[in-house]
Amino acid sequence: MNLLDKARYGAVRGVELLADHPEVRLVLFSLTSGQEVKGVGEPRVHLLCLEGEGILWAGEKEVHATPGVLLAAAPGEPHGARAGQGQFLVLGIVTPRP
Repeated sequence: MNLLDKARYGAVRGVELLADHPEVRLVLFSLTSGQEVKGVGEPRVHLLCLEGEGILWAGEKEVHATPGVLLAAAPGEPHGARAGQGQFLVLGIVTPRP
């Protein structure tokens, strides 16, 4: 599956559940300028920037994300992604599935 082809950008942020197994949940977030997604309470989360640029954050840590940047959030730690200007595609990897 080509994740870039699955991006769905629009006035409302795109969220697509790609896989939902006891071992892992994969969620694709298609964000545009200023759109944001937040999470808290999941076991362990990794956020991977696939396209565009924006901010990935976990707890107090915030990183400028471009394609290839990965950020890990500890279990139960608040985390999220916020698009900069333009499109921002982020893969959320949750292990194990909540």
